[in-house]
Amino acid sequence: MRFLLALFAGYGIYRFFGWWAAPRTPRGLLTHLNTGGEDRGTEEEVVYNIVEHDGGWAYKVGDVFSESFPSREEATSAAEQAAAAHREAGGDAFIEYQDARGRWHQEVEAGDDRPATHVEQVDAPSGEEQGRAQNGA
Repeated sequence: MRFLLALFAGYGIYRFFGWWAAPRTPRGLLTHLNTGGEDRGTEEEVVYNIVEHDGGWAYKVGDVFSESFPSREEATSAAEQAAAAHREAGGDAFIEYQDARGRWHQEVEAGDDRPATHVEQVDAPSGEEQGRAQNGA
């Protein structure tokens, strides 16, 4: 019996200290992804990168891609619209999300606490560089 109590106490301590180390909110997870896991203060910024994807162009936030667009201009326009919507304040909302460890969380997210966003263009390789990469040269 003492062994079981010690086991449960050890697990409780592990969970307690593990909770402090992990980002708890979806925005905290995005900030954690965009900064490479480093904590850089409370200023939050979500970056929309325009990249080549699936035979076209897409915008990317963290490791998540949008749908593909036929042109870079269309992908940029869609990213700017998404970034503007991300900055726009709204009402408080009940949200449910899964963290990087696979645990589900439920909380109320304040509608007026919005991150800064911006769109970045990723330089595409030239046609000559793409040909060399495909030919293995």
